[in-house]
Amino acid sequence: MDSTDRERIDQINREAEREKTPDDPKAIEPRDTKPLVVMVAVALAATALVLGIMWMNNSRYDGTSPRPVAEQRQ
Repeated sequence: MDSTDRERIDQINREAEREKTPDDPKAIEPRDTKPLVVMVAVALAATALVLGIMWMNNSRYDGTSPRPVAEQRQ
């Protein structure tokens, strides 16, 4: 890249800086992602809780036999 290309790019960048307005989008900062991380963590915790409750309340098994209750002989 020679000096004329560099000058042209610098000029374009200066013009772009002048066109900026206060409400233009800004770069994302780490603190901006915190709500998303919290939502994902809550969703995973809720999923684990629901699956745990389903596993504990599984009425197909009586807890003493590996076969479901419906398949056991009376």
